[in-house]
Amino acid sequence: MTTEARPGAAPLVPRSDFDAERLADALAAELGSDLLERTADGHGVLCLRTSLAGYRRAAERLRQHGADRLDFLTFVDWRDHFTLTLQVYALGSRAVVRLKADLPRDGVEVPTVSDLWFGAGWEEREAYDLFGVRFAGHPDLRRILLPEAWHGHPLRKDYVDDVDISRPQYF
Repeated sequence: MTTEARPGAAPLVPRSDFDAERLADALAAELGSDLLERTADGHGVLCLRTSLAGYRRAAERLRQHGADRLDFLTFVDWRDHFTLTLQVYALGSRAVVRLKADLPRDGVEVPTVSDLWFGAGWEEREAYDLFGVRFAGHPDLRRILLPEAWHGHPLRKDYVDDVDISRPQYF
């Protein structure tokens, strides 16, 4: 297996001058008690867990530290709470950082990061559409996949689809 995407391309491995521990230390100093946990996943990804109150500030700091590309923003429904996961990439250092925050299932707004990473606007709209999570400060928070008249949010564990689709008995 080669580490090059194409002949002459830069290796697809983290640069040796990227120090995840140094970044984690800097973020810990800046975020204080809002940084709840920091680990590395064994694949060079720095994983940070923040309080919901510290999520926006952590995202801002990551952007300031060179995280210039959003990989993804998604949610997991654990039945009693949601986990927000944001993964960013720094093109210059090839650093990957995953930021997580837990939040209650209902009634809490998450601060938008759509002004930090352009693509986050689309992914926040998808999270709103499928999980029902609202993003405070989002410039255009509306459904992106389902019709506006759709009831509920289908990726929530408590979602009940009231549409009855008859299927033939094959067996």
